[in-house]
Amino acid sequence: MRILLMLALALPLAGCYTVNQARLGNFVTDTVQPGMPLEQAVARMRVEGFACNASSAGTVTVCTRTQERLMRGDCVERVDLVRSTASAKTLGAVDILEVQCAKIKLW
Repeated sequence: MRILLMLALALPLAGCYTVNQARLGNFVTDTVQPGMPLEQAVARMRVEGFACNASSAGTVTVCTRTQERLMRGDCVERVDLVRSTASAKTLGAVDILEVQCAKIKLW
């Protein structure tokens, strides 16, 4: 009975988000690549749960995704899609920023 109780308590923790910068980098690299149409890159990021907004200068599209963590603060993954200098409709570079997490979650 005690084992079942322990498993029931541990089950919600199994789906918790843990920060893994390398995994995020690999995921983004597999999802979008420089040289592809910028519109397609933004569409792919949105399908993966990112919210993307072009900067006021128009050279960078900022994509963010919030990952919730149980009992701790949420984490924000950010990827900057940089327009190509040769063509405004082409992805020139992908900058994967460090995942930022809140220190504590307050309800």
